[in-house]
Amino acid sequence: MYTDKALELFDYTVNIRRMIHENPELSSEEEETVKLVCDELDKAGIEYVNVNKGGVLGFIEGNKESHNPKTILLRADLDALPFDEPDENLAGPREVKSKNKGAMHACGHDGHTAMLLTVGKILNEARDDFAGKVILCFERGEENGMNYRFIMAYIDQHDIEIDASYAIHVSPEYESGVMAIKGGNVNAGGIIFDVTIKGKAGHGARPYLANNPLDCFMDIYKGMDTIRMKKISPFEPFTYSIGAVEMGSQYNQIPEKLRFKGSARFFDRANVGYVFHNEFKNLIINKAKANNCRVVFNLFTKPHFPIINHEAMAKLAMDVIGDENGKDFVIEADPSMGSDSFSIYTAQWPGLYLMLGIANKDKGSGAALHSEKFDLDEDALKYGVSATCRFVTEFLNSDLVIEDGPFKGNLEGLFREENRSRDEIESIYETIK
Repeated sequence: MYTDKALELFDYTVNIRRMIHENPELSSEEEETVKLVCDELDKAGIEYVNVNKGGVLGFIEGNKESHNPKTILLRADLDALPFDEPDENLAGPREVKSKNKGAMHACGHDGHTAMLLTVGKILNEARDDFAGKVILCFERGEENGMNYRFIMAYIDQHDIEIDASYAIHVSPEYESGVMAIKGGNVNAGGIIFDVTIKGKAGHGARPYLANNPLDCFMDIYKGMDTIRMKKISPFEPFTYSIGAVEMGSQYNQIPEKLRFKGSARFFDRANVGYVFHNEFKNLIINKAKANNCRVVFNLFTKPHFPIINHEAMAKLAMDVIGDENGKDFVIEADPSMGSDSFSIYTAQWPGLYLMLGIANKDKGSGAALHSEKFDLDEDALKYGVSATCRFVTEFLNSDLVIEDGPFKGNLEGLFREENRSRDEIESIYETIK
């Protein structure tokens, strides 16, 4: 149904992906990428709004009559990661490489945006094929997890009614072109922490006159295993990691401060996320006290939402995408402990988060997301385009009844759940005016 159109526009998809890949921009700095998106929407004749700091929303309305019209939001992300891109991927020289030092599309967002722009072109020309509305959402700052708040505030402020949400993420865990789909738990919720321990500085030759914050950190680090073993069920998926430890720069000096950063991942917010949050915070405070140190919580987020795919939407996707792309190109996904800001969308509007395989040994794609060796097989993108167009059309024309997410119509409650203050919430709305 849409495979031929995806093939017809494949060169367009690849060209867009390469333009974005060669000119990556970090979170909240995506000015040229946003301009490219707006230019392409203009060329396609798609109405849109550029939300200050949030991203771009495009609007397409179907022409079919329906007694049950629905609106679905399709999300793509725009930002890159702070890496220098090497000349080679896993197999040899890359087809395309970043021209911007210190920035690289190492998470596939260039492919996500290229696919969604292509989907927009196809659906805008095929409005007679479906009822209801499609919203194209190009989100800024997904990697830092913050800019979605401006998109959400704009949708709330303008009373934009949405019934369901949808996103594709490329994945090196699956063969190129394979669409991995699963109902229920599919992507983890998370906690991010950034903590400074303050001890007492001193000379390396006289450690007895100092109070090394490293000793306190080691007690904290060892205690994390105790939380996992004694406070969280072994039958619940859960993991944590320390990603950065910063202290000192001299071989003969004991520094005053140590700073550590990390994250935890889970699916059950109540019985795992909040348990770890509270136990870990208490552990840090108590170990700091026992070591005569002070502690500063630079950042310690509440448990973030996991992505839980809507079961009926997942079943529909398995059926229609298998019919569109071929049953050999559809499999059941494994749950991932990765986190994504798309969870904020599914907390309001039940949704579907799919994985598109991009692993191709011959082309050197298959390195992990957020790796400097990461690359994607561009051939996979056409499968993502055809799958999305077919699913969206079938979903909007279906009689599928979608219940509201727990925070639909309650964005302030959602922001409060993220521990945002009244002043911060007011500032978010002020920004988008």
